Amino acid sequence: MGEEFPRLDGARPLVGHMPEMYRHFPELCERGVRAHGPLFWVQGGPGAEQLMLATRDAASLLKDKALSTSFYAEGFGPLLADTLFAFDGAEHKRLRGLMAPAFTPKRIGQTEVMRVIDEVATRSIERWIEAGHFDAIRAAKEYALEIIFRLVGVPREHLDAFRVQFERYRLCAVPSEGWVLSPLVWAGVRARDWIDQRLGAMVDRCREDEDESTLLGAIANRRDASGQFIERKLVVANLRLLVLAGHETTAATLAWTLLHAATDVRLQEQALEQTLPPDDDSKVVDFAGQQFLEAARLYPTVHSVIRRTRSPLRVEGREVPAGLLVNVPLVHSLRDPGRFSEPSVYRPQRWEDWPPPGSVRAAMFGGGPHFCLGYHIALAEGTRFHRHLAAALRRHGRRLRRHGAVPAPVFLPLAHPPGKHVISLERAPLRRIKGQA
Repeated sequence: MGEEFPRLDGARPLVGHMPEMYRHFPELCERGVRAHGPLFWVQGGPGAEQLMLATRDAASLLKDKALSTSFYAEGFGPLLADTLFAFDGAEHKRLRGLMAPAFTPKRIGQTEVMRVIDEVATRSIERWIEAGHFDAIRAAKEYALEIIFRLVGVPREHLDAFRVQFERYRLCAVPSEGWVLSPLVWAGVRARDWIDQRLGAMVDRCREDEDESTLLGAIANRRDASGQFIERKLVVANLRLLVLAGHETTAATLAWTLLHAATDVRLQEQALEQTLPPDDDSKVVDFAGQQFLEAARLYPTVHSVIRRTRSPLRVEGREVPAGLLVNVPLVHSLRDPGRFSEPSVYRPQRWEDWPPPGSVRAAMFGGGPHFCLGYHIALAEGTRFHRHLAAALRRHGRRLRRHGAVPAPVFLPLAHPPGKHVISLERAPLRRIKGQA
């Protein structure tokens, strides 16, 4: 089935194209398109053939009802069972429709989201300045993780315990086809159960108190048309997914912005002049927002999505049969020179407005019915962080400094900067460049 599509060369015995996908995924996509056009087979590891759909319109392709997320429920059940990833069609629409109102800009503004972001950003940046240095990846992860923990109701005194358990829960990402669990996955399952017990208790308290002032309360207290709460196990599973996905993606994107800024002081000078004050609530895309969007475009954490065709799919005038595992490489669309001039260059100024949710320009947040539910929270986290950072650097007369080039990303399982990268905070006021681009 599907034999009419060409196979990309360069696959190695057993591991296939995995080494190239790990280090050079965008280049693999470009190489395949040049050789075969947008549809070609790759070998993602033992028994993991995927038909690449490297079209320019990836975000629109993901809206097609012929594509199913069943792959994730089948291969990663311990990680994703009962979450939005595990559902398609009517059940997904029902569950997402009940949860989505808690994530609208208006509803976010009515909860404690912005206050928590501002508090954690201010305290984190002041701590780094006092220390005089920080590790970009670790610091960004701690910042994003504390915010999402606080938003789902984890008490401050329990943050460290939850961090440990979520690190173990990530072991559930080891593929577990047919729910045959390895010892690593069993460790992840035990951590998942620990997390679920405590998240469930938080949900129960919110429902007893009828408290909708927090993000957790806004989700837990949603009712369907018959007046019934969302099933408890579904609320718990999706809160767990929100923590896992929300902090991983935001942290990696922030780490890239910090690495670029610390490598090129001109970016910090631009931020000094072109970033709004932290308490400005206008809808302008200032340099703070531009940095976050550009890092998300150039290094999309979710660089591609896997789907299964449940019915024949028309792509570029060709029919993709039902039952195939397909890979939609979002990073290929986000580096399309027809949409982004010099697409491999980090250029924050290219973002003059917020990309509409679901558009190709917002493909770093997914597409179709599974578009990132936390889109607006992620933008707030990234934008407000950089506003606080610019204000703090100005106030303390410091600048970020890191020697060497920005590292090349690794792309599996999610795109992120490799290794450890220490950034110093030098006592050197930034030069004001008002009037320059």
